[in-house]
Amino acid sequence: MSTMNTEGQKPAVLFNILSKIGLKKFYPNKLTLQSLLEINKNSVSEEAVLSVEEIPWCFLRKLFKINAECRNFIQLLNNDEEENNDILDLYTADDSGDDNEVNPLDLIVALFLCADSFLQQEMALKMSMCQFSVPLLLPHHGSNSQFTLMLWALRDIVKEWRPHDLSESRGFVEDNIVQANIPFYSFVRLKNCSLSKSQVLNHILSRGQQNHNMFMHIEMEGRALERKIANGLVEVCWYLSCGRENLDIFPEPVAFANLRGDICESLTQFSFLFQVSTAIFLFLDKVEDNEHKILTSLEDVKYKLFLVGNCKVKNVKENMMSVIKTVNDLDLPKTAVKIKHQSVNVAGFSKKLCAAIKTSLLDVKTTISIVDMVDKAVELGLSVDESKTDEEKKVIEEIMDGIGVQNIPQFKKEQLPLQGENWKRLSQLEKDECRMKEAGVSGLEEYKSQLQAEKQQIWEEQSKEKLSKGMKSFIETLSTTDKEKRDFFLKSMKFKFNTHSRDKLAVLRNKFKEQCKTQNSLQSWTRL
Repeated sequence: MSTMNTEGQKPAVLFNILSKIGLKKFYPNKLTLQSLLEINKNSVSEEAVLSVEEIPWCFLRKLFKINAECRNFIQLLNNDEEENNDILDLYTADDSGDDNEVNPLDLIVALFLCADSFLQQEMALKMSMCQFSVPLLLPHHGSNSQFTLMLWALRDIVKEWRPHDLSESRGFVEDNIVQANIPFYSFVRLKNCSLSKSQVLNHILSRGQQNHNMFMHIEMEGRALERKIANGLVEVCWYLSCGRENLDIFPEPVAFANLRGDICESLTQFSFLFQVSTAIFLFLDKVEDNEHKILTSLEDVKYKLFLVGNCKVKNVKENMMSVIKTVNDLDLPKTAVKIKHQSVNVAGFSKKLCAAIKTSLLDVKTTISIVDMVDKAVELGLSVDESKTDEEKKVIEEIMDGIGVQNIPQFKKEQLPLQGENWKRLSQLEKDECRMKEAGVSGLEEYKSQLQAEKQQIWEEQSKEKLSKGMKSFIETLSTTDKEKRDFFLKSMKFKFNTHSRDKLAVLRNKFKEQCKTQNSLQSWTRL
């Protein structure tokens, strides 16, 4: 009975948050990319945020400018109120200021729920460019509390990296991040753990230099506020190697996922992460009976599960006994348990976890891309934000298969017969008709008639050509009255063409480098 009440409260909590920040009228998915790109007073001028309803628009404006400060919390207090509150806080500890505040993670979830597919894509791209984590599993908080795998939203993110085996050749890999097969590590927590996994993650990913907050954590501005709708959110970010051993933390790219909230309240997300992850780091203080059952029900945990604890807690001996029991029942090796001692700070402890990840990477035999996670998500009842019909997929595959099998000139000749040599000749005839430089002794009018006759002959030849099967399907798909389907189709075609171009360019770059080496060698011999 209590479960039903909780489920019923979730939509109400969501609508309260949306009403508070002025986004209720845009739910669900009614906020468009086009409306955000309009040029108006708000988009060309930076004004102080005077109400909580203005916070989402301020965030989006800064995000679209790729301003890495866009996540910083905005307080809506005037100077007098700030001065009075400093004194008042000595005597009161209420949360009356919450009406003027919103948790940044709640804000991000609310915006993704209100944004249409193309705005979600743009937001994810800009967040990635700011080196922020981006949503991988998004909570809906509807009647069925379903979560969505954000495959389409992440499709536009392209990354470059240089593995260590390409260091000498100065080569690099460029790929759409959802298609890249790279190791995937997940960080989750059990109950209210005393150690912040997000803060630890930021230290792991910061190259030992100035700490960059890819994941928001409790010590950041605005993060101390209680989350209302962001629990269950799974974020992901990527570490990309630059090819220099003295700078790289890991020798290859690695994906890191972060589950917000307790795994006991997000069992579906935890199960999904456990199945797709190379390894999973579970932050905990102790293990109770019901939690012990959840962990012991997992399969193949021996080299996949790491338990991360903290000595700086109350009843540490009693808590550690419950952890040790779990370790024994799961038959985990001693190296799978990482404990932060009181004498070690977060930065030092992060190095310990970093070393464990490096060791784990040596044994990685198979990796998985986000595209390949779709089947696992569907099995667990998660939805996927990418909804291409079989017919659309067939059209795209027909066109791309033709390009892949043939070389580009041959493909153009068969699929675009109105172009090519006849098109070039028509262009030349039209130039000659305007310039009339080659008239000679025949006279201008006769020369003009000859040009027009030749043009007419080419047009007649072109009119006999029929549309190729691929072009006919392409035009029919574009002629659909459903604008959303048409936009999805065009964007999907763009992704396919870009992927094809990247593959071809990689080969051409390698050839160019080989030619440069050969040329340099010849020049050296010539000098001798």
